[in-house]
Amino acid sequence: MKNSIVSILFLLLIVSCSKQEAQQELKPVNFLDAEVQEVKKRVFTGNELKLEFEKDLEELGIYSLPSFVETEDNFVLVDNSELVIKHLNKTDLTTIKSFKIRKGRGPKELEFIMSFDASEELIAVTDNGLMKVILFDQAGNFVNEFSLERNPTRLNLASNRTLNLKYSLFFGETDTTFLYNLTEFGDVNYPFKKENFKDMHPYGSTGDMQTVGDTLFYIGTYEPYIKKYVNGERIFSRATIDNYDSSTNYITMISGETRSTSLSPYAIINSIDLDIKDGLMYVVPHSNGDKDFSFIDIYNSSDGSYIKSYRTLDIPGKVNVYEDERSILTIEKVGELGRLVFRKYSY
Repeated sequence: MKNSIVSILFLLLIVSCSKQEAQQELKPVNFLDAEVQEVKKRVFTGNELKLEFEKDLEELGIYSLPSFVETEDNFVLVDNSELVIKHLNKTDLTTIKSFKIRKGRGPKELEFIMSFDASEELIAVTDNGLMKVILFDQAGNFVNEFSLERNPTRLNLASNRTLNLKYSLFFGETDTTFLYNLTEFGDVNYPFKKENFKDMHPYGSTGDMQTVGDTLFYIGTYEPYIKKYVNGERIFSRATIDNYDSSTNYITMISGETRSTSLSPYAIINSIDLDIKDGLMYVVPHSNGDKDFSFIDIYNSSDGSYIKSYRTLDIPGKVNVYEDERSILTIEKVGELGRLVFRKYSY
């Protein structure tokens, strides 16, 4: 009899633990939760960056900060407002070929390129105003386009010709996600794991991302975090080394049932670009007006831990690393007028 009672109590304990585990699994983790880095200041060890060459973007006919992606053969660069896609030689940054997307609101047309990415096969672009995605091949031939029900802000090409797409997040969307993996035809393969956005300002989800295969890395723009997801499951969330209180970044005004929001004039920006190569994350932190704040921070891509930093000559806005040459390519703002310059460093 005693053994029977013990067995029943044991079974009840197992059932209770299973229910608690199930409830914990169902409860989404808070999006802003981030493990703090135990780092007091930047570390500069090993080789310094050595400038190999530089080139004004004006020579390429580009006057605003562009986005660019490395493929096996060249760099693919987009002029967002002019709707021009350029292929650049990796060695001297000369233009190999280019094509222009028609401007308009009809099929195969865009008004503005909000985000883009390129792989060995495809070039993908989004227009957040028209809420659509267009795919081209590397020669600029039209492949496909599809419409979206929400405003897209970032896009990455992932494995097997799929796309990771980030949507805008708005007040009240506390039980949803803003990251999805789509087919090249716009069908949802899977949503990223649901996270808790309760009491979070919508700008808190603003960020940049890069995908390597089935792994997505995400950096906050106004919140100091770095995240990693594999097949939509969150692997880690770490604070950047410039961890700060972001509560003064936002202004929210409520009038009855109406709520409006904006950034504070004193908002602190966290990070603005990243690249992933050979197990490392190269992150560009924002200078926030400090002219001497010109760094590239390096984190371990397996757990998000900070490793070291490099100094650049001027404030970088974009970064790309090509490991074969042990080179780092940046776009930096030079001089009082912020002239945009490509710079290639060896390390």
